[in-house]
Amino acid sequence: MARTDNMVHNPIIAAKTWRAFQVKILRREFGATGMLNSGRVIGLALFIAAALCPFYLSEFKVGLIGLGLTYGLFAVGLDLAWGRTGIISIGQAVFFGLGTYGVAVALVRHGTALVGGVIGVALAAILGAFTAAVGLRRVTNPSTMAVLTLAITLLAEKVARDWWSVTGGSSGLYVPPLTSTYSYYYTCFVATNCVVVLLWFFVLRRPLGNRLTAIRLNDRRAEHLGIPIFRERVVAFTLSAVISAIAGCLSAPWMSSVSPDRVGIVLSTQVLVWVAVGGRATLLGPFVGAVALTYGQDALASSMGNSYLLMLGVLFILSVLLVPNGIAGVFRTGPQLADTTPKGAAESHSPRPPDTGEVLTAAAIVKRFAGNTALDGADLRVEACEIVCLIGPNGAGKTTLLNILSGAIGCDAGTVTLRGERIDTAPPHRRVAAGLARTFQIPSLFPGLTVAEHLILARQEAGMAVPLPDAYARLERDYSGRRVEMLSLSDRRSLEIAMALCSQPAVLLLDEPAAGLARHEADALAKTLRTLRDQVGCAIVCVEHDMEIVRDLADRVICLHRGRVISEGTMDQVSANAEVRRAYLGLA
Repeated sequence: MARTDNMVHNPIIAAKTWRAFQVKILRREFGATGMLNSGRVIGLALFIAAALCPFYLSEFKVGLIGLGLTYGLFAVGLDLAWGRTGIISIGQAVFFGLGTYGVAVALVRHGTALVGGVIGVALAAILGAFTAAVGLRRVTNPSTMAVLTLAITLLAEKVARDWWSVTGGSSGLYVPPLTSTYSYYYTCFVATNCVVVLLWFFVLRRPLGNRLTAIRLNDRRAEHLGIPIFRERVVAFTLSAVISAIAGCLSAPWMSSVSPDRVGIVLSTQVLVWVAVGGRATLLGPFVGAVALTYGQDALASSMGNSYLLMLGVLFILSVLLVPNGIAGVFRTGPQLADTTPKGAAESHSPRPPDTGEVLTAAAIVKRFAGNTALDGADLRVEACEIVCLIGPNGAGKTTLLNILSGAIGCDAGTVTLRGERIDTAPPHRRVAAGLARTFQIPSLFPGLTVAEHLILARQEAGMAVPLPDAYARLERDYSGRRVEMLSLSDRRSLEIAMALCSQPAVLLLDEPAAGLARHEADALAKTLRTLRDQVGCAIVCVEHDMEIVRDLADRVICLHRGRVISEGTMDQVSANAEVRRAYLGLA
């Protein structure tokens, strides 16, 4: 009662208590869904300011912001490829320029801007798909795409300068002035928002958006989770080209002329700066970076002359050093993935029918690295629900064999068969779909994502949400909202196994699962894996150096030496083999 009376007679305490109560209610109502966070509040405020700017700014400044909005959409296109998928594009201006030139050529030839824009966007889509198909193949390295896009933008700028009958050469094409700056501003404003909304609801909040994030964070783990990374990268880059071309179509009327610099390296570099300063992998960041730097560039140019380029460079360096995630990245909160967990799948899904006989067979596997033979005719057969441990000295070829089974690398000779079907030429994601899952010696997870988000990805790719065994369900129950960097090594290994189990594999490949664990943790792991085998009904192939773990875990042991199988049987039979004792145990 004394506390209540004090609140009534002290308005300051009463006001603070009321505000705390309001915050508590708001967090309860909106916090769980992510509807209330600083990023969205700022985004809403900027949206309102952009919608109302024609009412309080001059026509020139409205035109400048309108151009900044179209540049922001251009930056969104680059962000889809670079910020969200990790594809480096140094020639994004080519796609922007195709849209710009499409509209300009149509207007010069007394056609309709819409038809010219459609043709420009279609050409950008074709060029984007072709570029991605060539530059993102498995045989290429990450720098290939950067070099390829750079070459394309240099070629496009050369064509734009020399094909004067169509492009107007170095002088460019004259674009008729706008009849109404304000009305066209709202046309760009509405069109830009429509593109962003469609991107949000049909890409970023769908399985494709989750896959792109997974590919950016850890493409190897994504592929072995069942994600076709080549296909999704091609789709993402093609969409980024289309969005950039649409931005080019909208920007053409803001320009007095369309010249070759619209497809050149300078604009390609500028859009990289807009995305980096504004914030990668955010919808708000590209617009913040593009509008702020476009508007600021005009202000600095009028007051500082050519020195403004130096000032912009200094500002860019400072922003990268002080705000590495960009301006919008400071306010980004909430989950990075959409919840695409299949609904009702756990209740409606029937358990996988048990396998019988041999589920995995590798015959006469040969693999050479620069003339060195890692595997020399190695054979492996695994029965349904069997636990097979691969042992051998360092360099015996154990992990190489696991990599060949999972599709991480190809073999020079030999065959791999899963459930009676050959998979030795299939990519990793097809092997996952066929019933093969794996973990890595060093836990391979997605940095920055929570435990719940890892399981969302795994269940999304599995197409079902079957309950996890008790030993792994605790991760979801106790650490759902915890980022993986905060987990212990044993929990990270458990999470990786839990993700693999979401697809109900017929064969689970484990690469030294006890490495780095304490003795009691390793012993508990062996018991857990045997229980797991009985509950899930999958075979397990495990590479392990700890002989105590092997003895407790294995139904059958295979010893490799110099790429060949030198012994096979129970742990007692293998350890008694004279060749094994010489090669592995170092005994006479």
